[in-house]
Amino acid sequence: MSSPVTPSIPNIFVLDEKKLQSSECAEKQELYVFQWLAQVERTCKTISTDTLKKAQPLLEKTLLKLISLATAKPRRPIRFLIRRCFVLLYTRGDTRSLFDTVTALHSLVGASKNIDKETRIAAVSATGAIMGAVGGKLLSLFPETASILLKVIKTSSHPFILRLEAVMAFHLLLKGAGKASTEPILKDLTKQLKNGLMDKAHAMRVASAQCMQAVIQYGKQALTIHDIEQLLQTFFKAFENASFPVRRAVSSLCASLLVFTQKITIVDPNKPSVKYALTGEDTSSIALDPQTTQTGAPLMTIEEMFGQLSACYNRPNVSREFKIGLIETYATLFVLLGTEFIEANYGVIVKHVLNELLDNPKNILGPADGTFTRAQAYFLLHNTVGKRLLSEQGQASAIQLLVTDWIKSWPPLLPNQIPPNEHTFICATYLISSLVCELQGAVSSVQEILVEPLFVLLTHPSFSVQTAAVWAIRCVCYSAPSNIPYLLPKALNLLDKNLGNLANPNSSTPVYRRTIAYAHTAAAIMSVFPARPIYTSFELSARAMSLANQLLKQANKDPKIASVQIQVAWTLVGSLMGLGPNLVKLHLPQLLLLWKSALPKPTGKEANAIRSEAEWSFLFHTRECAANSIYSFLVHNIHSLVTLDIAKRTAALLNNALAFLATAPVTFAASTVSPCLPYPTRLSDQYYALRRRIFQCFVTIRPMLSTYEASLTSLVRNSLVVFTELDKISPSSSASTQITASVPGQFVSVWSSTGGHGYGVTSKMQGYRVNVATDTEERNEDTNMGKEWMTKDRFQRIEELLERPVLGSAEFDSLYVYTTFVPQQKLEIPCPIPPSTSYIDASIELFATIFPSQPPPVQESTFEHIAKVVKDSRLEKNSPRRAAILVNVVVALLGAFKNAMAHAKKNKQEHRENGMSPRATQLAQEILMEAVVHPEPYLRNAASETIGRLTAIVGGSFVASQMQQLVDMVVSNRDPDVRAGCALAIGYIYHHVGGMAAGVHLKTIVGILLSLSSDPHPVVHAWALEAMAMTVSAAGLMFSGYVNSTLGMVAKLYLSETHEPGSGSTAVSNAGMAVGFTAYQEFGRIVYELIGTLGPELQASFKIRELCSNIVEELKLEPDERVNVEAIRCSQHFLMFAPQHVDTKELVPYLQSQITSLHIPLKKSAVTCLYQLVQRDAESVFKSAEPGLDNELFKMLDTDPNLSDVKNVIRSWLKDTAVHDPSVWVNITKRIMTGSSGNTSFSEPSRNIKKQRISNSNDREDDSDYEDEDADDFEEDNTDIPTSVADASGISANLSINVEIPPKWRTQLFALQCLQKTIDLITASGVREHFDLILARKRRQQAGIGDYLVFRIPDLIRLSFTAATAHVNELRLAGIGLLRMVIERFAATEDADLEGMLLLEQYAAQIGAALTPAFGADSSSEIVSAAVRVCAIYVGSGIVKDLYQLGRVLKLLTSALDKCKDETKITGVGDVKDLSPHASVMVKLSVLNAWAELQVASQKQDYLKQILQPNIGVLSPLWLRALQSYARIRLESDIVALSSSTGGIHASSNGGIESMYSAATKEVVLPYYRRSWLKIMEAVATLMETQALCMLDALASNSDASHANTKPSNLFYILFGLCIESLSRMSSSRSGKSNTSTMMICLGALKTFIHPTLAGQDFVPKTVFLELMNVFDRLIQTEECGVQFIIIEVIQRLIEFYGANYLCDDLKDSLEAESLDISLDPDVFPSTAKMYYILRVLINVFLQNVPSLSNKPTGVKPSKDSSTVLLSSLDALTKLVGITPASYKVDILAICFYVFSGTVLIFAVMCTNINICMYVCVYVCVMKRY
Repeated sequence: MSSPVTPSIPNIFVLDEKKLQSSECAEKQELYVFQWLAQVERTCKTISTDTLKKAQPLLEKTLLKLISLATAKPRRPIRFLIRRCFVLLYTRGDTRSLFDTVTALHSLVGASKNIDKETRIAAVSATGAIMGAVGGKLLSLFPETASILLKVIKTSSHPFILRLEAVMAFHLLLKGAGKASTEPILKDLTKQLKNGLMDKAHAMRVASAQCMQAVIQYGKQALTIHDIEQLLQTFFKAFENASFPVRRAVSSLCASLLVFTQKITIVDPNKPSVKYALTGEDTSSIALDPQTTQTGAPLMTIEEMFGQLSACYNRPNVSREFKIGLIETYATLFVLLGTEFIEANYGVIVKHVLNELLDNPKNILGPADGTFTRAQAYFLLHNTVGKRLLSEQGQASAIQLLVTDWIKSWPPLLPNQIPPNEHTFICATYLISSLVCELQGAVSSVQEILVEPLFVLLTHPSFSVQTAAVWAIRCVCYSAPSNIPYLLPKALNLLDKNLGNLANPNSSTPVYRRTIAYAHTAAAIMSVFPARPIYTSFELSARAMSLANQLLKQANKDPKIASVQIQVAWTLVGSLMGLGPNLVKLHLPQLLLLWKSALPKPTGKEANAIRSEAEWSFLFHTRECAANSIYSFLVHNIHSLVTLDIAKRTAALLNNALAFLATAPVTFAASTVSPCLPYPTRLSDQYYALRRRIFQCFVTIRPMLSTYEASLTSLVRNSLVVFTELDKISPSSSASTQITASVPGQFVSVWSSTGGHGYGVTSKMQGYRVNVATDTEERNEDTNMGKEWMTKDRFQRIEELLERPVLGSAEFDSLYVYTTFVPQQKLEIPCPIPPSTSYIDASIELFATIFPSQPPPVQESTFEHIAKVVKDSRLEKNSPRRAAILVNVVVALLGAFKNAMAHAKKNKQEHRENGMSPRATQLAQEILMEAVVHPEPYLRNAASETIGRLTAIVGGSFVASQMQQLVDMVVSNRDPDVRAGCALAIGYIYHHVGGMAAGVHLKTIVGILLSLSSDPHPVVHAWALEAMAMTVSAAGLMFSGYVNSTLGMVAKLYLSETHEPGSGSTAVSNAGMAVGFTAYQEFGRIVYELIGTLGPELQASFKIRELCSNIVEELKLEPDERVNVEAIRCSQHFLMFAPQHVDTKELVPYLQSQITSLHIPLKKSAVTCLYQLVQRDAESVFKSAEPGLDNELFKMLDTDPNLSDVKNVIRSWLKDTAVHDPSVWVNITKRIMTGSSGNTSFSEPSRNIKKQRISNSNDREDDSDYEDEDADDFEEDNTDIPTSVADASGISANLSINVEIPPKWRTQLFALQCLQKTIDLITASGVREHFDLILARKRRQQAGIGDYLVFRIPDLIRLSFTAATAHVNELRLAGIGLLRMVIERFAATEDADLEGMLLLEQYAAQIGAALTPAFGADSSSEIVSAAVRVCAIYVGSGIVKDLYQLGRVLKLLTSALDKCKDETKITGVGDVKDLSPHASVMVKLSVLNAWAELQVASQKQDYLKQILQPNIGVLSPLWLRALQSYARIRLESDIVALSSSTGGIHASSNGGIESMYSAATKEVVLPYYRRSWLKIMEAVATLMETQALCMLDALASNSDASHANTKPSNLFYILFGLCIESLSRMSSSRSGKSNTSTMMICLGALKTFIHPTLAGQDFVPKTVFLELMNVFDRLIQTEECGVQFIIIEVIQRLIEFYGANYLCDDLKDSLEAESLDISLDPDVFPSTAKMYYILRVLINVFLQNVPSLSNKPTGVKPSKDSSTVLLSSLDALTKLVGITPASYKVDILAICFYVFSGTVLIFAVMCTNINICMYVCVYVCVMKRY
């Protein structure tokens, strides 16, 4: 390429026509043109505008020539490139020739003959793109362009794809030049688009909807209410027989039109009765602002606007697809209306949705329809509005409104008042629970008005409503755990009261129902205990357990009352099973007996007994309740308490229950309702529920399979019958009667069933994800097994309803409401499915668990039975019931084969050892092959995976025969479903058999898949390409030989018309859109895998790299977001293997535009790629990005809290910038904490935001400090996006979305954490200027710049105050934590302006003000605990020494101490009342720790002694008791339970319960002791060291401090043991980390505690002493001089206090003890003597510090510290010589001489004469003495 400076045109702009013509075939020519255009586009972006202008005439000519080229036809990728090149020319270059170019294109479009279809399409496409980009300069051409495009649209003889392109070009034309539109043109276009919306081809409907939206947005015309209503009715018709892309596009169109109705009305002066509004103007002027509405009324009221949708929704006989389309319209409408409008009118919206959808008299809902409609209402009011569109304040107001207007309408106040129906209550209650979970800590503002109405709602007669209320109460306790101590006693008291009323003769069904509801409430609250241990009390759980025990042993004789009592008891037990193994194991022996009596073995007499329905019902009920508690026990404790013995006993009980069920009637009439239960329950449902639970229990004890081996075969038979003989299962009461209306020969999808039972199909198959044997799946297993990339994104939840024949709800299995085996990270509303379906699910899971371990004969007979059922001639071939059986069978076999493979992998066996017999294999193959070619895609996918797993298990020759069978079917069959199924099966076989084992078949597989990938039918080629992607992934490096051919195939198909989205006939095009993904997505997936296969070789191969790069760049610009996701993944692989070939400057802005995308998977992949880039070089990423990336990242924390990589990106950036630019992080935190928000409007979809950003970059920096959080998310989650048709523009005609939501508290919390991390990083950097104001100012004056943290102290203090006084506890804790950091780091910083003053002294008032609210009534135990410590750190820091100034903080500390004086538990501190037992321990320890902090600090700060003096007498005994409690709680809980001591800090007010639950308590309170004991130990040691009177008094009054005779006291052993344990743990730690400060404290304390007053005259036994010396020895060898110095001081004290009497007592008896040694050498020094150990420690000090003495010199040079240590060691050595018995003195003196000489020599070299003299003097003194 020539230099841009030269006048010549760069070579790249010259098309080499010879090379083009020399290519043998059109495909190669097209590839050459594609590659050339890609290079041209890249060059046009970067080249100077002067050079571009010179080359422009040639380029224009070449591009026009390429459009009309006969050989290399300009298909989709080429025409996209051509149009982008044109746009670049006219935006960067000259526009003089613009008119001529458009005219030339017009002539190509309008030419009557001799023009290829492709040329005409390319010309239309280029016209649209040019007019869309620079149409404002060509307004005069609008009429001509419009008429040409209209002519193309109208001419039905034109190819479909041309008409489609014309519609999309018109869309762009309106966007670019819409202001020139005229009414006749718009009317004509509207007429054509109305026809387009009714077109049979779905692609045309989508394009017409998007174009119609552009008409509303950009075309100027007057619309009256009548016009709007007529348009809406036309638009709604497009929902009929629509697919998802159509529903999405039409819903966006309808929503845009409805938003338009909120524009201010214009009245025609000539016709006052005619009211209208104008389209095409600034649509943001709709009456969203309450102030604007005063000036004029909108075209429609809010109720009228919503009424347009609800009127259609409530029409009779409306299909589910139509209803879903309307719901998606509602969702998009809410988003377009924006946050301000939604918050102002939330009450109206809720009232409309609940009344019109759930409680409309025209549309009475049955059980199945009710669940379906509730799911829609919840989607609208929570997923769309509550979660996305409401600020935190709005969410709190929403809870208030829902409680006041809806929950409180029960019970009705007036006799004739009709309350809302149960569906309304359920939906409103679930909305509240979800909003509570969203707010979590911020829910405290509304919790008072929330709880009482929910408890009242528990009296509702419907169990569904009660379950919803119970769930809401659980959510309140989880989010605001301070309610637990009030609500659990309340629930238990109400339960007790109602239980007492049961036996009352006047009690009726409502009392029974209330009793059960209160039991569930108490159980649900207890289920929160593990997540919120600090607020719990084991007294209450003990009360619940004793109540349950009492009820079970004293059940009433009346079955109605007894059934309630038994249900209450087992419900409470089931909840207790989740409270942790330490608590459960205490009750286990008792429970086993209770379970045994609840599930007795049936006797022969019982088997023949004839029972009434009431008796059966009661027996089913009692057994099911007991089985529920067993299941809860097993699930929660399977890994901890379920031993082999327990499993055996449990299995025996379950077998008893099955034996009992065998005596029950085979079926019960569907109408038979249980006479003894308070809720209407069918007998058949009770039967199913009990069998389901038994099956689930068997599945859970799967790890102990041997425990129920005896019953395995019967269990296989039992489970098999359930899911294959579906006609024997009657639908649950929640399902309506299903009428099969299938036409013979015509396929009816089982998923579209609306009866709530789905013909008995399992619910385990949810789309492409099959949830069977899930715990065998490895986490890193291919996530694409569930085909998650086929997402429907923001409408996924609502679209799924169309494919879920069975919907769940919490009342179907209330166990989920009060257990915790479903992860509690985010409380998701449980949706268990009805008993009839869950029974089928459980049977499938049980079959999958035990089938693999069956012997071959059983497997064969099982397969024969399945084959017989599947081939039953009574079932119509295409009937839904047959499909249901087939689905169940395939899911069961898939689970069985998953388990078999997992077992074989675990045991490292060959699969074939446990493999199947040839007969079983053949039968399984026949069954599965029928499903592989089934027209149902979900079933096909599951069957293909199952056949892949079967092939892997059998292996050997079966692989070849199975492959051959599939290949033969492909060759002989043209049915697209058959070919697609076979292709997918081939992919799965290769995936599961593995690259090595199936390597011989790779050539065949690649050949057949390449051939199928070229099939023009979208169903075939889409699945063949997916199979190819799976194959490349599984083959790895083995695929290297096929990379070129595969990449060539991808390029060829990418450039072919057959694989374009929306191409082909109407039927083919619609089939392609129904697949759920496109070929382009698969191209991205294949290229991704190919790059991985090539690895680093990618750098060497220019051609392959260039082609991959060009394809990826094109895929990035596709309008389908799902394709963009794959392109970004490819870019990540490029970054990994060829980073130098990735242009970061271009990639980062692209990713930045995608993180504001409407599509969550795209957002996620963009963030992940950004994280990959930031890890490499954060600075260059943020330099390449456009302004505002930090804003966008922090906004995503609000809108997409689940994207963990967002935090990772921010953290990586923080690591790079914290030390150099701390102000960046202070400013970010300030902005987020103050909630400042810029007004950002997104009117373009993600891929066009780039241009918008460039133009707006100037305002952005000023007014967008913090852009609105949820704008992105709304776009992402609700606004319309281009669908997968050939929408060349990629532009969706959406209205602007203007959303402003202040940062949510979780984002504020993360910002504070970032700031704390910044301070930590700065501290670790060691840059003094950050903490020294004088030095920082000096540096800034010298350098002119300097960003130091010390300059931002005012902001840090203000931020601490803001956070510490926030309304959310988590923020308050973070604020107190930040304040602590500021005080600790800046305590010594001097004020540069006031000499002798400390900088923080001027902030004393702010610090006091920040700490005071922590003791207020609205505070919590954690906040008090943290604040007390910060108070102590502040008082002890020396910042303020004047006690008067400290008065405010000191008062807080002393008042807290006053509450701790009693030995019983603290009830409160400050205004914080009613602390739970565990919180009481935590707070008390924090207070003691805080005062200990002051005591330690008082050794250096004299002013603290005045503070401590009045309180030290109280503190001393408390500190001692705290250390005693810590030692006691460290012991095994079983020992504690046996101990009679009740002293110390209590975790309960009841001694008996404390000891009973000591293990559970230990788990909760031990962390608080660990945090506090060290500082308390240090304080105690300082007092003992000075022999303080208060401490002596405390010791005198402590029963453990007295010692008999001369032995050490118990207290000494406690203190000594804590120190030694801590030291030995650190000295033997493998982590390599040592905590020097902890060691110093422990050693210092030890030095004090060895005084004879505490340790006695005899000190410790010899074994303990030797262990102490061993610990010292290890520390001497591993730690620094400071630690060594204290150890030597301890040894000196030992010598001084205990002398020869103790230290040499074993030397006096050495003749007997060391007889063997002495026989060899009578004067040997015994190696087990105490003296020997002391000597060894001292000698090691010299060996460590004097290299010349050691055989293995360390090379450490002596330092000033080491000289101090050596002097001390010499002194200790002289003292040791002084007490040594005469017979050993010579040996020790010899050692001393050797040590002295070495020490003197080394110090003679480096020390002064004085030091040498000192050493010599010591030496002489020693010699004189001995």
